[in-house]
Amino acid sequence: MTVEIPEKILKRDQRIAEFKPARITEAVFKAFEASGQPNRGQAVEVKNDVLLKLNRKYGKKTRKSVPPIEEIQDFVEESLIERGYAKVAKAYILYRQKRAEIRREKQDILDKIEVDEVDKMFDPNALRVLRSRYLDKNEFGKVVESPKQLFRRVSVHVVLSGVLYDKQIYREKSESVIKEEVSEPKLSDEKCVALEGTMKIGQYTLNRFHVGDLYRVFKSFENEGKMKTSWESFVKMMQEDKFKKYEKDITEFYDLMIERSFMPNTPTLANFGSYLGMGSACFALDIDDSIEGIMETLKRASVIFKSGGGLGYNFSKLRPEGDFIKTTGGTSSGPISFMNLFDTMTEVVKQGGIRRGANMGIMNSSHPDIEKFVVVKEGNKALRNFNISILLMPDFWDAYKKDKAYALKNPRTGKEHSLISPKNLFEKIVHHAWESAEPGVLFYDRINENNPLEKALGPIVTTNPCGELLLYPNESCNLGSINLWNFVKTNKNEKITFDWDLLAHAVRRATRFLDGVIDINRYPLDEIRDMTLKTRKVGLGVMGLGDLLYEMGIPYNSQKGRNFMEKIAEFINYHSKLESLELSKELGPFPLYKKSGYAEGKMPFRGFYDKKSWSFDWKKLTADIKKHGIRNSYTTVIAPTGSISMIAGCSSGIEPVYSLVYQKNVAVGSFYYIDPVFEKVMLREGLFDESLVEGVLENKGSVKNIGYIPPRLKKIFVTSHDIKPEDHVRSLASFQKWTDSSISKTINFPKTATPKDMEKVYLLAYELGCKGTTVYRDTSIKDQVLDVSDARKKRQEKEKDKIDGLQCLKDEKAEGLAVYRDPSSMYLNGNGNGNGNDNGNGNGNGKKTHCPSCKIKLTFKEGCMSCPVCGWGMCS
Repeated sequence: MTVEIPEKILKRDQRIAEFKPARITEAVFKAFEASGQPNRGQAVEVKNDVLLKLNRKYGKKTRKSVPPIEEIQDFVEESLIERGYAKVAKAYILYRQKRAEIRREKQDILDKIEVDEVDKMFDPNALRVLRSRYLDKNEFGKVVESPKQLFRRVSVHVVLSGVLYDKQIYREKSESVIKEEVSEPKLSDEKCVALEGTMKIGQYTLNRFHVGDLYRVFKSFENEGKMKTSWESFVKMMQEDKFKKYEKDITEFYDLMIERSFMPNTPTLANFGSYLGMGSACFALDIDDSIEGIMETLKRASVIFKSGGGLGYNFSKLRPEGDFIKTTGGTSSGPISFMNLFDTMTEVVKQGGIRRGANMGIMNSSHPDIEKFVVVKEGNKALRNFNISILLMPDFWDAYKKDKAYALKNPRTGKEHSLISPKNLFEKIVHHAWESAEPGVLFYDRINENNPLEKALGPIVTTNPCGELLLYPNESCNLGSINLWNFVKTNKNEKITFDWDLLAHAVRRATRFLDGVIDINRYPLDEIRDMTLKTRKVGLGVMGLGDLLYEMGIPYNSQKGRNFMEKIAEFINYHSKLESLELSKELGPFPLYKKSGYAEGKMPFRGFYDKKSWSFDWKKLTADIKKHGIRNSYTTVIAPTGSISMIAGCSSGIEPVYSLVYQKNVAVGSFYYIDPVFEKVMLREGLFDESLVEGVLENKGSVKNIGYIPPRLKKIFVTSHDIKPEDHVRSLASFQKWTDSSISKTINFPKTATPKDMEKVYLLAYELGCKGTTVYRDTSIKDQVLDVSDARKKRQEKEKDKIDGLQCLKDEKAEGLAVYRDPSSMYLNGNGNGNGNDNGNGNGNGKKTHCPSCKIKLTFKEGCMSCPVCGWGMCS
């Protein structure tokens, strides 16, 4: 029999929304899961009962009726009890209560009377991160923007690039022409405000910041002879909605973000459509061997920090300490002394209020001061705002393998300065990394072996602060990450599958998004704008791998896991290149294309040269690129995801899950943050209870030593420290094989590891084709002191007062049941003692290893000490 069902329902905020019966099924199924008896068939039957009850109540008017959502939920409870599922009904009632608590929590976080449909898609912790770091605030610190408004302003801003290339106004040329040293024009604030809300793209209107940046780039194009019309005529066209077709692009970008399939990096998310307008996270600068050159770089660095960027420099051009200075007749103080100058400047200039200063200092292995550089951060007493790395040159490996003397060369003269033992140098590097996680190592030959721009621009010798972005001086890159976990699907037979088609669509849209950032971006320096436009690098990465593997039941440290990783990496690179090819057909290739390896049929990653491992027709793609060009010189990089993975509600980068449970102590007791997939599976297995949570905490976030957990589950739910360092490296290499740039990933070691253990891993990373490595031995940064200004502390304490006693757990697909914890439940301990331990927060000595914001113990992943709950980090 056919049952009429309502078309609409009445939401709690009195909005009328589409009625989707499938959501009843999902909510009921979660209740069955939480009660330890998953049964989708019965969940469907309960849904059918509810539809029948609605039909009986409203009769012939059912289709046109608008029942309140509470009534539908009441019918669900009735049906479960009638069918004899009292335990499931109880779980469903608790689910309703928790959802109500979460709504109230979200209202409190956002200072809203009622949450909207976008707020509902993000868990409380995501909203807390958004509020803290991204949403616009007024001069009194009050939030004046919702997440919905944030994602709309960012989406509109990115699409403005496409509008400027529209054939109605853009004059096509065979080659892009970039004028050197041309400062960008600016529209007055008064005129921007006057045009605000009058210019539109379909349903979306432009705010004053959109208008200002649109004018800036329009005028730059006009100066280059690329525009067919005047600014005034263009404004009129915008007011008449002549570019309505781009509404679809805005909506697609918006949906990508609110559905948590993709997130751009922090600067884009925070700045686009707002005051700063800069969407790039990282930059690189050159340093010439003169006091004038050094000071000019210092000045430029301060401007970049003011705008909110991170910086990388290679100090190897600077003459060594004690070297002759012709102009003064004196001797040089050496590159390390100047690094201290940059470090002090970073401390003084605060980064845009969103990101703290971060630098990467690099020195070539052949520099005469290399041995001093290796130990410069000993005891964390110097260069507190720097990560440091050694760039191991090809001649180093030749000397190391032959165990012959290694020549250090004076960069001023090019002549041999001294000879050292390469093995002794390598042992010193390894020892200090073993002791304090620094320096990192970069492999020159691996970085440049497939560099598509080496002929045009020379070798790359610089990276960003976390080491994954390979950059030329004055170059920047725009980053974003795909949430792999979001592409897990469950079919009607409860089989977990991965939606490759949906991933392909997301990759292509995300690639187009990142390319759009390049033109509309507000760069801190004209030289950076010009260089970035020449190479048009974008960095599409991933996050959520750890959650994905848990969901798929694939051990991270298995060959099956590594094969799956490699498949994902190739898939994303291939589809990003396909989209970059299409962009080149539409808008032209990046300006240096003809001088690049692409024009010769080459690709910038190792997998291309291992044809037996191909899963796609790379031969055809390279032929198409030779014919039509490619828009972006790089399309893929795996960068740290930090706070954006918290917004997306997934694990970070390609890291395994660091801990299955975190503990946070607050005034009223202790809260547990539980990995959602782990909790879901343990509920299904009937193993989830307070004893399990406490056991995991006692075992430093792992189930490895919990006897009653079945071996098959132990293999799946491995955490960072359960995995051998060699397997971390092999996972890194699986992704590196198909990634253009490099990868931010930490190779974890137990505290019992020896320097010799670490040395083997460095050599394995080099052998497998990795471009660099970052290592961390457990507890090796025990003396790391974290500083927070008094003003910042006061702001954090004020925020903490608002949210104490509320959970900020990561939810499962924004609709999870078992993830949320009632503060009065067994997951709240009543001791409230605030004493620090390895799993919670602490006072006194605890301040050295715990987040200054939320007091959770810091973790070392993606190459940086960071907080797993709020996203605070030493690097960002």
